[in-house]
Amino acid sequence: MRKVKKTSNIRILWYSVLVWAFSYIVALIVAIPWFYLVLPLIVYSTTIYYFKKTEVTLAAGLKAAVFWFMAIVSINLLEIFGPYYADFKLYFSDFRNWFLYPLILLIPVIYTIVSENRRFLKRKRAKKTDIPHILVRFGLH
Repeated sequence: MRKVKKTSNIRILWYSVLVWAFSYIVALIVAIPWFYLVLPLIVYSTTIYYFKKTEVTLAAGLKAAVFWFMAIVSINLLEIFGPYYADFKLYFSDFRNWFLYPLILLIPVIYTIVSENRRFLKRKRAKKTDIPHILVRFGLH
């Protein structure tokens, strides 16, 4: 069994703040039509960089996605109560704010699922078994 690297909560918090800061900067600089192309690339590249130094499992992806989501929602709530978005209708009418939340939840999870499957297929090719990989995946062999 391989040894997995544990990650600290400070690192997860730092990357959630980093994703929020990048999304805020992109929202200020990039024009609206390009925003929807640039923001997923920013979140995806941050996800790749985050998982370079930690375990790439579905559990780690879910943990990172949920923590990033909760941290970004908390920061955005602080932003609502601040002077910039003193009006709830103004904040909720901007679709860019709603576009960020599914990205934060989906990209780390999808990245870890693809990475796990890629690692599993490499291991399967090395073993050369005749058992269908879906049975092995769910422990039914």
